[in-house]
Formats: sequence, structure tokens, C-alpha cells
Amino acid sequence: MPYDEHCSCGCGCDHNHELPHLAETHATPVEVTKNQKDFLHQLSHSQYLPVARFTVKDSREEGFVSTALAPVFLRSAADDMNTVKEAGVFLQKLENLGLITLDYDIPLNGYGYEEYKTSSLYEYFCATVAEGSTRPNFLGDTPVLELGSIALTEVGKKIAATHCDHDQHHHM
Repeated sequence: MPYDEHCSCGCGCDHNHELPHLAETHATPVEVTKNQKDFLHQLSHSQYLPVARFTVKDSREEGFVSTALAPVFLRSAADDMNTVKEAGVFLQKLENLGLITLDYDIPLNGYGYEEYKTSSLYEYFCATVAEGSTRPNFLGDTPVLELGSIALTEVGKKIAATHCDHDQHHHM
């Protein structure tokens, strides 16, 4: 498992990493934890990994779209909300660092996303939307499972590659 129970970025802050003025002051290379490096390394071998986003649309209100949960990265259909939220925080952090991209409109070719479609979490999400849609003035009566992909950025590839080199030295 590439992620811990906690974010484990070790920065001791309350995760406001998306502040752009802070990013500009760091001329040093991106610092990554072992967990993050392991995940980037794994991603570099598979090229892309599946990711999803749970959104809600409304059949009566054409422009209405609301994100219920994203990013959703499942190891198995049985993953619970805590596991998925932790994975989501982990992935969001990597995207904020500019190491990966999360594209919800680029599904993986030839991948069935079965664990997403059959997950207990998606079933719960659909049931929640159905229950909510029975209430008056409640927007969002259509659950949508957006299937996408996780890919490495150029910076992410560099970090994953340094991880590979490091491993090869150990085997000599």
C-alpha cells in the first residue's frame, strides 16, 4: 500500500499546500516522502492508474453538477470511506506538488473499472442520491461515476526515475 493511515507528508502544517505564493518561494526540488516516492515509482511502471470522481447531476437543472467525492482511488471494491478519503488526500497532495495529473475525462483504454462500478462506496453514493432526490427542492437526482486516469507529470517522472536508479544500486 503506497499510502499510510495519515497523510505522512511530515510537514506538520494543516495542508494548505495549494497556496501559490508559497510554491514560488521554494526554488529547491520537491521534497517527497517514501510513500509518495513508492507510489510515483509504481505509477511509472504501470504508466497510468485508474481514478474516479463521484458527481451528482440533476435531470431538471441542466447546468447543475456537484462533486460528491474526488479523487476516488480504489484498491478493491470493499474499500471503505476512510481508506478512500486518505487515498484522496494523498493523491491530491501529489497533484498539488505538480507530480501527477488527475484526469476525470480520460478513462483508461480497455480497463473495465469493475471495482469502481461494483464498490460498496458507489452503491452507498447512489442510495444517498436516490434518498436525497425524494426531498422537495433538493438538487441532484442523478449519480454519475466519472472514470479517469492518474498519470505522472515530467517532474513526477524524474522523481520516479531517481527512485529506480537508487534501487538498481542496491542490487549490484
